[in-house]
Amino acid sequence: MAYEGGSGNTFKNLWSPDLTTRAGALNAAQTASLALYIVAGASAFMLFASLGFDNLMALLGQAHPVLLLTLAQLALMLIAATLLRRGRGAILAIISAALYALGMIVNGNIINWVVGIIMFAAMVGGVRGAWALSRGRGFSDDIVDTFA
Repeated sequence: MAYEGGSGNTFKNLWSPDLTTRAGALNAAQTASLALYIVAGASAFMLFASLGFDNLMALLGQAHPVLLLTLAQLALMLIAATLLRRGRGAILAIISAALYALGMIVNGNIINWVVGIIMFAAMVGGVRGAWALSRGRGFSDDIVDTFA
């Protein structure tokens, strides 16, 4: 494939990656994994920074429902990111991406939306890559590997 130059297709490549090859599908899934790790890490940092250690432990000890739901969402993101590294976990990644998008729309500002749309595009492309890998057939590079 020839170099087309520029960065105009970056968003398109995140949202709709090349799924004709196994390597392209795995790369999309791993990009989504990185996006989920970044979002989960940033969310955990913001949670810790906004509450502080003492308040966080006090709310955790009281089993505060909002905190428990937030921690469950972070755990789900980390599990989905770990599975996407191997090209699996499309269902968990769909749930994580949907919860992330909902939270971004409800709680975000313009800066969160701009960065969030890029992260969400990577997540969608990764879900598509993991879904293609789970089907496991029809990749153009499978024939090349057979006869190489």
